Amino acid sequence: MPILEIKDLVVDYGIIRALKGINMKVEEGTIVAVLGANGAGKTTTIRTISGVVKAKSGHIIFDGNEITNKESYKITEKGILQSPEGRLILIGLTVEENLRVGAYSLKPIIRTIIKNGVETNVKVSVRELINETLEEVYAYFPILKERKKQQASTLSGGEQQMLAIARALMGRPKCLLLDEPSLGLAPLIVRDIFKIIEEIKKRGQTIFIVEQNAYQTLKIADYAYVLELGKIKFEGTGQELLGNDALVNAYLGSK
Repeated sequence: MPILEIKDLVVDYGIIRALKGINMKVEEGTIVAVLGANGAGKTTTIRTISGVVKAKSGHIIFDGNEITNKESYKITEKGILQSPEGRLILIGLTVEENLRVGAYSLKPIIRTIIKNGVETNVKVSVRELINETLEEVYAYFPILKERKKQQASTLSGGEQQMLAIARALMGRPKCLLLDEPSLGLAPLIVRDIFKIIEEIKKRGQTIFIVEQNAYQTLKIADYAYVLELGKIKFEGTGQELLGNDALVNAYLGSK
């Protein structure tokens, strides 16, 4: 069963129908991409999943539970966290303070460990969980560890994007939503960001990514959907879509 499923989703902005009954599935541990031009419905899709935009009809099922039109904080509590378009770094806070804000929804957990062949349940406090997650995040983004005491507003655009992704990871998401992570970044920085996203996925993270940068996204996507005016025009594996020159030229921009 998919960890995330969208069924017949319809979203209106006043008299404008932004999504016209789309269907998508996200398997656990995969990268699923949504591609398309401006106005295709990409950001509407991701914002409806996270509860920022309300659906007119249809269903969003996450981890076996209906989350359609739930409040955003309740969706976050279920394990869906978003790195938003435009990064939205918290001005006036350091890099590490920004990261710790991302951990606000964490709760103590019970972890089973094996010692001398015996299973034991150990309670892990929120403080321990935050420190543990910080080290995991710093392993993905060493530059953030180097600059953890620096004001986040002084980071470069690429570093701020890394911080936005890292902040979402601090909540230990079951599904990470990425909204236009390459927006406004130089090509070399974009390649670095996508390498990190691929590394995060290799460690078991489920990722749902909305992007305009088709080529970089399809290189790492397990599956992708191409939206056009609120409808799914094409879908398939990343490699299938990447190899379809007619599709790429018509909908995703020339190479």
